[in-house]
Amino acid sequence: MKGKHLILVLAIAALAMLFFGASINAEETATSDVIKMENTKAFATHKQGIVMFDHKKHFAAKPDGHGLACGDCHHDKDNKPLALKEGDKVQGCLECHTKTEKPKKPQGMSKPDWDKMQLEYYYGAIHENCVGCHKKGNAGPVKCAECHPKPEK
Repeated sequence: MKGKHLILVLAIAALAMLFFGASINAEETATSDVIKMENTKAFATHKQGIVMFDHKKHFAAKPDGHGLACGDCHHDKDNKPLALKEGDKVQGCLECHTKTEKPKKPQGMSKPDWDKMQLEYYYGAIHENCVGCHKKGNAGPVKCAECHPKPEK
């Protein structure tokens, strides 16, 4: 009877170690995966297909990647680059860019005011960060369908 209990305890311990080890590995590789950019807190429904963001390709060194530093995308409240390293926890865009859904431009609003207003929205901030970088670097997709696949029906 004691032998069966010992085997049961060892089996439970082995399973616990397996799951614990898998969770450590998942944390360590969180920045090396493709991220599904589906934010249900920012959008009640997604009218475009969900962007699959290849985080690893963006931060990997050239020539295999784009060689971006974390601070090239992640910034503080003053829009200054954050000094992050792989594995650091990062606050989501929605924490500061708190308005949800897609902004609508009020009639007669100037372009500078419209650009500023859009950054209050998650939608505006994420698009300015990604598309703005692609335009500035003259590299990467800049049209909706180039990032957003057609939604499945």
